[in-house]
Amino acid sequence: MTNLTSPQPPTIRDFTEKHQRLLFQIDGDVFEAARALPGKVLARFGSRFADMDNAAPDKQLDAITEALAMVLLPESNAVFQKRLDDLENPISLEQAGHVIEYLLEAYGQRPTEPSSPSSTGPSSPASGTSSTDAQPPQASIPATFQPTAS
Repeated sequence: MTNLTSPQPPTIRDFTEKHQRLLFQIDGDVFEAARALPGKVLARFGSRFADMDNAAPDKQLDAITEALAMVLLPESNAVFQKRLDDLENPISLEQAGHVIEYLLEAYGQRPTEPSSPSSTGPSSPASGTSSTDAQPPQASIPATFQPTAS
């Protein structure tokens, strides 16, 4: 007697990612950024700071405000942008720099701390490709907006 079984359904690889809310606070105002960024938006967000070290301060400020507009939810962005001009309840450029660093780290654009040497895996890629081929470009925040130690 022949055992007739139905064919097994194909295995589906699931690439779904779970993303947590990205919240931060400045002086009592809570701001929210997008949980994750589409690939093209992420690339534009990270590249906003390329070659900004020697840019004029107004260009640096434009880069910060444009980058925040890409990632902050509309209500949060409106409050943040308003507070960048608010004399009574300001957000300083130093604070904005801290926020940009936090968001770059949250979106995987730069490590939060230097990586440690790894002893696992081959010492060089077997396929002849660099281990950095698939890495997004590193973004740099202009030196004038780098947070300073308090």
